[in-house]
Amino acid sequence: MEIIIELSFAINFIINAFIIRLTGLFLKEKARLWWLSSTIGAVIAIILPLFHLMPIFTVLIEILLASLLVSISFSFKKFKKFLIIYASFIGITFIFGGGCFAFKEAFGQISLFCVLLVASVIDIIATLVLKWRNKTRVIETFSYSVKIRLGEKEVEEEGYLDSGNMLYDPITKKPIILITYEVFSKFYKDINYLSAFLKNVDVNKIHNGHYIKINSIASGTNILVFTADKIEVKKEEFLKSYENVAIGLSFSGFEKGCGRQVLLHSELI
Repeated sequence: MEIIIELSFAINFIINAFIIRLTGLFLKEKARLWWLSSTIGAVIAIILPLFHLMPIFTVLIEILLASLLVSISFSFKKFKKFLIIYASFIGITFIFGGGCFAFKEAFGQISLFCVLLVASVIDIIATLVLKWRNKTRVIETFSYSVKIRLGEKEVEEEGYLDSGNMLYDPITKKPIILITYEVFSKFYKDINYLSAFLKNVDVNKIHNGHYIKINSIASGTNILVFTADKIEVKKEEFLKSYENVAIGLSFSGFEKGCGRQVLLHSELI
């Protein structure tokens, strides 16, 4: 019996820790004293059934318990913020409860180890989903619509504002916007990928074309830089335009991280 109680306490503690951590991840806040909240939650979960309370009283205690755990683990100054945290905590708790209930309905009575297994799988999946969601939101926040005009050609792409892009053209002294070959080829269709990648491009055919050596985003190598006649950067009410902008052709693969084909310079926003 003692072993079962200890096992039940340990599993409740772990699940509470999962819920608190995921709540913090959902809110993009770091939970504090999670171990204390998890311990209190586990203790109450074990001793509460011993009192054989009416369902209504059990529900009320669980509501108050959730409020206590939220208050311990997260900071808030306004009641509205508390409600947001509380609703997030309850929602994630229901996900774990629903997962265990569905497993029980499918396979019948389940052991404590199965409960822990199901909870662990839910935690892993929820963590991946929330991290993907947070990353997507960050990318959207720093994404802008970018129009690049060169001669008679105009290309519109989604650009990502990267505070780490501090590249400047040593010749023109202008900040450099990086683009992928996919964007570059829309301006210079006669220059194939291999020639561009091997830096075997006749710069005389490029508008103000020249190579510069850098040691950061483009992996410490030379990149082809040319000048666009004009670019427009727009997002909702924000709109700025620039003339004679330095554009760099990058093969660094930055588009894999942000999902955008244009990497904006921090000075241009």
